[in-house]
Amino acid sequence: MKQFVLTIITALVLFGCSSDEDAQPACLNGSCNADFWIDTLGHPGTYQDNNGVWHVKHAGLNYFTVKGNLAELDPHYVINGVPLVVTAFDSNFFFTPGNVIWTYPVYSYLGLWNSNQMNTPIPIGFQTYTFPQLVTQTNIMNLAGYTIQRNPNVNVNHPAYPTYFSTYSRYTYTPQMSMPFFEDFIGREATLYIQVAFGENKEIVDKELRVVFED
Repeated sequence: MKQFVLTIITALVLFGCSSDEDAQPACLNGSCNADFWIDTLGHPGTYQDNNGVWHVKHAGLNYFTVKGNLAELDPHYVINGVPLVVTAFDSNFFFTPGNVIWTYPVYSYLGLWNSNQMNTPIPIGFQTYTFPQLVTQTNIMNLAGYTIQRNPNVNVNHPAYPTYFSTYSRYTYTPQMSMPFFEDFIGREATLYIQVAFGENKEIVDKELRVVFED
């Protein structure tokens, strides 16, 4: 009986206490903040309007850059001076090598799958395609800087497939990502989706930037 009581007390102690890591906040002040903006260097006239939309001027450059500033991590999540933080970039803006451009009505990072939009018709010329159909015929590029390579045998339902839909800036409090801006983009709009994982996914922060491409 005594051994049974000791076993019960031990179990209560083990399950009743949380580990230091569980209680440890990811960021120094207890709140993980992230700010992102369009770098105006090299793009004179680029500005953010009163609705929060960025108007990006081409200015002869075929790229623009998104920059960020992240809250500092608690020292528990900094290893040898390297902060354990990862920033992922995605967008609803896709195009093909022939500059056929379309957007998906996604609403969050990796929203293409979260909102089940894989079968949204994509009009090209006098025909329409779905994303799975199109990727069997051509490479598909995203404004965030990644390319989904043409694959006649693609399986978009494979668990790893969604991980291809992002680019990353790792282990820095000042992430940035350069994205293409071709003249064919002028007059179009896009939404950028940004997700920051603080402290080995201890805390996740999602951000969006809306942009309009202008001459």
